[in-house]
Amino acid sequence: MKEIELIITYAMQKMDPAIQTGKEIYDFVESRLNIDPIGIIPLLPYHGYFSLRNGKERTNWIYEYQITIFENKDDKYRGININFIDTYEESITKTPETIKLDLIQRNQYLPNPAVYYVQSDIAFPLEQTLLPVAKRSLVKYISNAA
Repeated sequence: MKEIELIITYAMQKMDPAIQTGKEIYDFVESRLNIDPIGIIPLLPYHGYFSLRNGKERTNWIYEYQITIFENKDDKYRGININFIDTYEESITKTPETIKLDLIQRNQYLPNPAVYYVQSDIAFPLEQTLLPVAKRSLVKYISNAA
């Protein structure tokens, strides 16, 4: 057991700087995100869509999300599942509100979905950085609002 403890202590000393750097990057990206609801939010906002805009790019990445809640006797844990839907080029005529209307018309199984507009003011790598942070931030936002 003593040998295992020494190995773990050694590994933690080596990994700690990388973990700290990762936390700093996550906090920075999260501080640059802005989440806004689009239109009226339903009473149960755990299933809907979010539009993700990366920095000054005009492309909006549309995802369908579903938040799941895992409970044990002490805590609740939340997870999010997403599916990529489409991309839209934002313009004067294609605003987040018109995108919501288009999603309602195309996917009628969600007649009044919760839709959120998530944007960063700085461009980040989409799949590796922005999307994972946006997912966790959206779960926090919805959990605090509900």
